[in-house]
Amino acid sequence: MAQPAAPDVTTRTGPAPQPAAPVFPPPSAPSQQPTRLSFDAALSRRGAVDGGWWPQSRNATAELPGLVAALDSRPEVHVRRLSVHADEWDDIPRRVAAGDGHVIRVDSFSTIPRHTISVTADAHDMINLLVIPSGTAAAPAQAAMDAAMTGRGDPAAMLAGTQQAAAHQPGT
Repeated sequence: MAQPAAPDVTTRTGPAPQPAAPVFPPPSAPSQQPTRLSFDAALSRRGAVDGGWWPQSRNATAELPGLVAALDSRPEVHVRRLSVHADEWDDIPRRVAAGDGHVIRVDSFSTIPRHTISVTADAHDMINLLVIPSGTAAAPAQAAMDAAMTGRGDPAAMLAGTQQAAAHQPGT
């Protein structure tokens, strides 16, 4: 005579497993606005930064996927990790999904230079970008991005025009 099947019981000891940290946004989330990015495509390392990025907001969860997509679209650039200044961003995710499904680690530090983001990519040791504050007017932001693309000079000096323009805007 056949033995009755044992009931399917799982015994768990210790705390319940925690779900993995979510990846933001999901890979299928469309970009809302174009990514404003310029950099030395040769990455010839002539200065402190390799280019400039002018995000639409301080919301890292909303902005970083567009940056990753723009960089990944360049030849020989495949983003693996991002390092951002902790005080420069709101809503910093721990991971970001790229369009091709790979996941990029995002680290935040208060010790890296302000207004910069460091990108670790496969073919390059590091790509350093000047981050132009999102509320900057178009003309000084474009000037800062152009200066950053040449890589020559101090990032703070590249942003000096953006800060002067902000100081002269009514209501600031």
